[in-house]
Amino acid sequence: MEQMSKEDLAAKYSDPNIQSRIFRLTTLAELVGSCLIANNFRPSKEFYEEIRLTPYGEEKLQQFLRKKIPYQEARLSCFLEFSWLDLLVDVEATNEDKLVKAIGEHIKRGEINYPFIFGRELYDRAFEKLTLRDDSTHLTLSETLEFLDNTPQGVFQTLNIVTGPYGLLTSNQARFWSPIRHPGLMHCSDVNCAKVHEVHLTTSQTALINKHRSEVTKTLRKESETPSAWGSFLSDLFSQSISVARDDLGDGLIGLLGDALTLNELRKCFEWLCDETSGRLRISLEKLGLRGKATDIARNLNRAEMMQLCLTLGDRDLINCIDSLVHTGEIYVPSGESRSSELNEAAFGKFHITAEIGPHGVRLNSANLHIAPLRLRQLIESMYRLDNVEDREELDWQLRDEDADSLEAKLDKYLQKKSPRDVLKTLVLARKSNAVTACEVLRLRDGATESPDFISIILWKLGFASVLNQDPHRKFWALHEEMERMVRAVPGSPLGPSLEEFRGAAANYFVELETILDDSLSFTVWALTNDHVASKRSFTYAVDEEMPRSHAWLRTEASDSSDNQLEYGERVSLYALCRGYQMVSSALVRATHKREDFLRPVHEVPEWASQQQLQKFPFHHTLPFLDLTDDARETLIKRLQEVSRVLVADEVYAARNEWLHGRRNVTSLDKVRSSLQAIRSAIQLIEDSGFARTSYTTLDRTTDGFGRRVATLGSARGFRFSITYPNRFDWLGLPGDGDAVHIMNAAVFSPPNHVLRFRSEKSSPYTEMWSDYPKRKPKSQRAIKALGMAAPEESS
Repeated sequence: MEQMSKEDLAAKYSDPNIQSRIFRLTTLAELVGSCLIANNFRPSKEFYEEIRLTPYGEEKLQQFLRKKIPYQEARLSCFLEFSWLDLLVDVEATNEDKLVKAIGEHIKRGEINYPFIFGRELYDRAFEKLTLRDDSTHLTLSETLEFLDNTPQGVFQTLNIVTGPYGLLTSNQARFWSPIRHPGLMHCSDVNCAKVHEVHLTTSQTALINKHRSEVTKTLRKESETPSAWGSFLSDLFSQSISVARDDLGDGLIGLLGDALTLNELRKCFEWLCDETSGRLRISLEKLGLRGKATDIARNLNRAEMMQLCLTLGDRDLINCIDSLVHTGEIYVPSGESRSSELNEAAFGKFHITAEIGPHGVRLNSANLHIAPLRLRQLIESMYRLDNVEDREELDWQLRDEDADSLEAKLDKYLQKKSPRDVLKTLVLARKSNAVTACEVLRLRDGATESPDFISIILWKLGFASVLNQDPHRKFWALHEEMERMVRAVPGSPLGPSLEEFRGAAANYFVELETILDDSLSFTVWALTNDHVASKRSFTYAVDEEMPRSHAWLRTEASDSSDNQLEYGERVSLYALCRGYQMVSSALVRATHKREDFLRPVHEVPEWASQQQLQKFPFHHTLPFLDLTDDARETLIKRLQEVSRVLVADEVYAARNEWLHGRRNVTSLDKVRSSLQAIRSAIQLIEDSGFARTSYTTLDRTTDGFGRRVATLGSARGFRFSITYPNRFDWLGLPGDGDAVHIMNAAVFSPPNHVLRFRSEKSSPYTEMWSDYPKRKPKSQRAIKALGMAAPEESS
């Protein structure tokens, strides 16, 4: 028999049904070939007898038997090889369902194993039990089996087959997250290294099936050194079956269920899917003997079991489930939080599609391609069918102000100059059918059209950033403008507001002012004094954790003061907030005279800093303020002092009582005007210096022919900041374009505009789940290892 080309194979196996069976069974063979087995593994009779062979396969089987390969292993080898010059397995005669059941029984009994890589179980176990050597850890077979002992069966999916504790289950949706033997489970000691290093798991090489694989390969190669073009042929079948160029691939949903939901949240998802999918999940449960109330069933299931069961459903069911639970708050996702597969990052298809959960639910977005504008265009063409005369006329009327020769050209111009939000407001809300189409195309949850955030939901689903709407001071400035308007109208006068109205507005105004000052002061303390390099989540402000620590820092600094009014914490006073900026500046000045006390330990400096010259490490102190430029430190000190000076000099803290309880006269109104001006100046200085947690997102990216790129970031209040790439500080882990970034533009560590940048994180079940991640062991003695000497054992 001669080798066949891809075209020969496509001609011989042209029947689509045969092609589908070939693809499904080869996928199943690869699934089995990726497992972990012990030395005593033998395929069951139900397994190997279900494998039917072609005449060519029977010929090879006899050759294997003559090589003294046992019958069971010889037959299973034909299945694992599947093809050589031609098919070894008869795809028409092999009963796929019975084969799946037989393999599933091996998995349920633990004779075929897969590592459960999702959640915290294996990661935490690796930290406790294993030692990272260089960039990975290699376990022997006995170490592998011990490491995986009493852990769940791994959940993976190839095509429509899902592995897990229930063996093999069939899914309504084709996905691919193939089994791996080398999962990323450990972080090294380098705090600047974000890579999750691999743990290499070992399968038995002395089990009969693996022991004879080399003989099987040798026998096949005697006929032909290389097989027919099955790889190319199967690759085409894969592309046809999965449509890898789709921009809505849901494979990443596997990682979301595994890593982005707490156990309690996953249990809520399971219960929702039981009750809200018209019985689709119940069909799988019935086959396994799982009956009763969803809450009763879920109560006894672990993460792996629920994942495997949930993955029997289609993408739409899973997305609608999470979207609905996020909407009702049963899955709490605070503003600004974006959940993804923390431990198992993966991207799929031509567009590198990833899955994430935000305050508006799930979205499938490209990891490195900006496809949101393309999706917006496609959405419009779905709402206005350009091959329909009435739709063309309607869209042409909507774009009547655009000057172009054709409707398509008008649409291009319109999309180039209008913001995505304005486009959606105009076109989606133009008619009910458009909103219905948007819900269908974007797979929105029921009731999304009635949500006041309907346009924001669509923007999120398309892949646009929406943080420009998040102005943390929006409410304050609205109240401030209202206060100034009231003062101009003279409270209590015939044409002005009543004194009661003025006092009510003043009460709300001062509450918001205290909130802003407290948040700004706490953030500034953290930003300038926290060791961001050594932090578990570098340059990330965990509000609920760090604000109390900033208050504690302020109380310590205030302890030497004779001013007993300086209270920080839940009962922080406005006076203490006004004084706080001056106190921070004084503490930073003192620190500059004790620089040596804050030098970073040598073992905390990343190794790459001394191994090359292209990337720089500027943070040689554990107090980041000390690594800023001389001019930046001087500027920061002056601005911090100025904020306090403006607020304290005008006695803003005393004005509160006067405004709320004092009597109206000319003098008091002048005092109100003066205080309002002082507050305006102080808050503007706070904003201008970056002492506030204002969010920036990317507005524009430009690239030239020399590989230089500029990302322009903007905030809701119109501030702009540019980041150039590549730059000497790319390896520091600073938040970049694409993130919701807080920019402390006064904190320059390298001229002209390399400044401290941060991101915020609110406490949620998700952050609590990953609160102690990454885990790092003490730095190993790399020099001893490099010399080939045995390092002393690390203490536990």
